[in-house]
Amino acid sequence: MVDSDAMRKTFLVPEIKPLDQYDFQRARVCASLGWLLAKSYGNAENVPEELREPFYSDQYEQEHIKPPVTRLLLSSDLYCRVCGLVLGGEGGAPRDNAALLQLLACRGVSLQEQDVPVTEADLRHKPIKMGAHLAVIDGLMSLCAMETMSAAKMPSGLEKFGGGSQWENAVLYWVNKCNHLLRETTEREQLHRLQPGSELAPAQPSIRYRKDKMLPKQTPTFPLVASVKDLSNGCAIAALVHFYCPSLLRLEGEMEDFCCCFACPGVCPAEHSRQKSCFGSGV
Repeated sequence: MVDSDAMRKTFLVPEIKPLDQYDFQRARVCASLGWLLAKSYGNAENVPEELREPFYSDQYEQEHIKPPVTRLLLSSDLYCRVCGLVLGGEGGAPRDNAALLQLLACRGVSLQEQDVPVTEADLRHKPIKMGAHLAVIDGLMSLCAMETMSAAKMPSGLEKFGGGSQWENAVLYWVNKCNHLLRETTEREQLHRLQPGSELAPAQPSIRYRKDKMLPKQTPTFPLVASVKDLSNGCAIAALVHFYCPSLLRLEGEMEDFCCCFACPGVCPAEHSRQKSCFGSGV
């Protein structure tokens, strides 16, 4: 068994930067390559150290993708191996990028970069066309989701709930079901805490604080999602992580800070935590 406290130390929520400082393309490249390599090597811990951070900075402080990462992407081996692992041996892994593109097309996964279909030549091109490779990784992610959700059963009449593909609708149904259960559980616990004489009732503070020091308590939200875009702010995904791994992402703590960030855009999670600690110490 893995110690949950030790596990939580490795599960750190990164600082959320303001939108004007956030590099969306860099974040997408890191997340996409991180998923691809973790899938290829079995999990993130097995990824070689030199591949875990895909970028390096040159003498002019300009970032570039590391040569070992570039060589892996230009080779068809990495994509084909991941595809074979996703399909679980069904028909075997594709032999090369041409076979991979054909397989994805047959599965209904369209690969496009700026509305132009990705070709085998794009994946061999030097210097590397990162947009084409990101499209392939997105396609493999879609294939993985399709295979994962193929066994999911939805109630009759909800197959077109989200207006997207069948696997996307199954994902939305799954997320909503988990969030609904969490919302019901949290509401019951809150009602129980408010009952007089309850052991969970909050104790009255023995110290009086100035009103300007009071920080309103943020209640974690469990939103319903109607489309894949509704997952973009992360609240529903954070609730899903808590549902399956409550010791990694607690309702009171990380999720509270996370929800505060989106409820009060001017307050980042670190600042919210600092204010809570100051309030608790009577500063």
